[in-house]
Amino acid sequence: MLYRPIEIPPFETGFDIVRRLASLIRPKEGLTVSQWAERYLPEYDPLALPYLAEIMDACSDPETSEVGDMGPAQGGKSKVGEAFIGWSIEHSPAPFMVTQPDKVLMQDFVVRRIGTMIDKSPVVKAQLLPTASADNIFLKQFRGMLLTSTWPANMGRARPIQRGWLDDYDQFPADIDGQGDGVSLMFGRMTSFEGRETILVSSSPAWEQGSRKANIEAFIVAGTNERLHPVCPSCGDRIELDIRRDLHFDRGSIELAEETAHVVCPANGCELLPSDRSRLIASTATLPNRGFVAHNKAASRRRRTFHRDGLLAFTSWGKLARQWREAELAWELRQDEAPLKSFFNTKGGYNYRSILSGEKPVETDVLKQRREAGWKLGTVPRGVKVVNVVVDVQHDRFECGAVGYGKDRESWLIDRFSIDVLDDGLTQVSPFTHPEHWKVLLGLFDRLYPLAELGEDGKPIGHAPVLSVLIDTGGSDRKGDQATAGAKWFWNAARALGVHPSRITLVKGGSNPKGKLMPPGQFADQKAKGGAKRNSAKLWIPNVHAVKNMIDARLRRSTPGPGYIHLPEDLSDEHVEEITAEELKDGKWEKRRARNETWDILVYGEVALLRPPFAQSRTDMLWVPKGFRIIWPKQGVAILPRPAANDPDQGATVPEPLAAITSPAAPQRKARNRPVPRKQGWMNRLGNR
Repeated sequence: MLYRPIEIPPFETGFDIVRRLASLIRPKEGLTVSQWAERYLPEYDPLALPYLAEIMDACSDPETSEVGDMGPAQGGKSKVGEAFIGWSIEHSPAPFMVTQPDKVLMQDFVVRRIGTMIDKSPVVKAQLLPTASADNIFLKQFRGMLLTSTWPANMGRARPIQRGWLDDYDQFPADIDGQGDGVSLMFGRMTSFEGRETILVSSSPAWEQGSRKANIEAFIVAGTNERLHPVCPSCGDRIELDIRRDLHFDRGSIELAEETAHVVCPANGCELLPSDRSRLIASTATLPNRGFVAHNKAASRRRRTFHRDGLLAFTSWGKLARQWREAELAWELRQDEAPLKSFFNTKGGYNYRSILSGEKPVETDVLKQRREAGWKLGTVPRGVKVVNVVVDVQHDRFECGAVGYGKDRESWLIDRFSIDVLDDGLTQVSPFTHPEHWKVLLGLFDRLYPLAELGEDGKPIGHAPVLSVLIDTGGSDRKGDQATAGAKWFWNAARALGVHPSRITLVKGGSNPKGKLMPPGQFADQKAKGGAKRNSAKLWIPNVHAVKNMIDARLRRSTPGPGYIHLPEDLSDEHVEEITAEELKDGKWEKRRARNETWDILVYGEVALLRPPFAQSRTDMLWVPKGFRIIWPKQGVAILPRPAANDPDQGATVPEPLAAITSPAAPQRKARNRPVPRKQGWMNRLGNR
């Protein structure tokens, strides 16, 4: 057997070892965050918004430990944060924490943004440790650093970090679990890295200045507060644009607004067309500090903050004008201020100051003078197309009101009354302790209000039925919970009598002034094993602060027409005073008098329209079911049922709701004539014996 000689490879020389390992010890080329992003960050175009490079480089400036970025949504703020993270992973490893407003947004951001950066950037992916647990949603492990992804409620559990990013900061709670705001909590994680820490805070504004201390605008103003000053392509002067002042368009239709959109140069009045937008943005690339000029010159570079205007972002000026005009029309037609707030926050990059801010409460004497002679409570004047009843629950009574609505949200307070005893006329109503007392409200569905106009016989020309009954179940305190229990009893009792569920609206006012105007209803009952009972009552939780803004704006209208609120001549002074019982303070409505039931009736009357399948955002009256729509004839008698002769108030039958409320019944299948074979199971065999 032949044996091959063993060949021993030559030993590596010192030169060979250094050559093989040189890449590990070779100093990296010094790159700022923007330079790194231009080389390695996927889908980053440095020419799209050249000024972003200045914000990026502030994150890698050793003199700067705090960076603030406020501007419109979809304006590159996330790209700045991604570049900061990528640079920290590949170029300058250090423990990093990124925080999103909640857990769901955090998980989505990690998958869509950070995951995409790892997959598409080879230099970043090469830094990921080769272990199975390295690529985790909450904690990613890279060579020389850990990347922690969290949300406000979980910030206090994080380990020490050197760098951090608070994204969408204005959506964070003002006080996180009683420990302070997000910036303070993150700096608390950086104590052991003092002198080397860097924090990035970015957000579109969402809070009016002064409404809370911990917001992005306050953070920006306390720093250098740098604004863009691009070069006007017409006159050559450097200008600071403000969308609220400089974007102009014709106030007609939304299409006309888009077609006529242009910007007026604040320096010399030059008219800049949408085609000039790219030239304005491009001019920042060659300017000192990429066009940014500090407004707060006394601030040091320790906190560099940047405020960007929506005219210098990705959205075209024509689309901005269109969206602005849509928001204006929502205010004009429905007194809904939410679209205006959303436009200036997310598209303009500014905190929106409410139209009602600084306005004094509506004067009671002014409303008393508005009571209309010749029209009395309990009757329905011309113009009303549908009537709803609102019930405000008190501990010893039900405060009720009927509100009529016409085209363009013009409304009339039809009736105002209290129910404090049961049908026997003796027993005191106690809604919080006796759910069965709610039965006194069941008759509200059958009410018929006489029209204010009389026929030749001296009798009303018709009667208006009640479309729906809304119950204000109160807040989230103990009494509110008791009211909700009684309201559910009422809902079940009404359903047992055949009342359609769309005619019953149970409401609990939401306390968040930034919440949705009318979120989807929630099923009030839960199954024993979890999950909602879909045959139970629905509870609606609207943004009552936004609705109160709408009603307050309508009360300030001086002439009848769209949005105007009419009051009858015999409405008592006490009830008029209840309408002015609250005032707006720091974005929230607060009581200034104890009794406010009539105000709540007007507010929740609007809430009844906002829920599906009723008006929602529509201002016409085509949504009203035919059986409940008041027909006002030019001549003759209204096409509505009259009450029976023996009961002039309650005798008529309420019309049945049509397709707008009740879904059409499914067509019945024709029966088959062929015989159905009997199954030969054990029960059938037993029956054949």
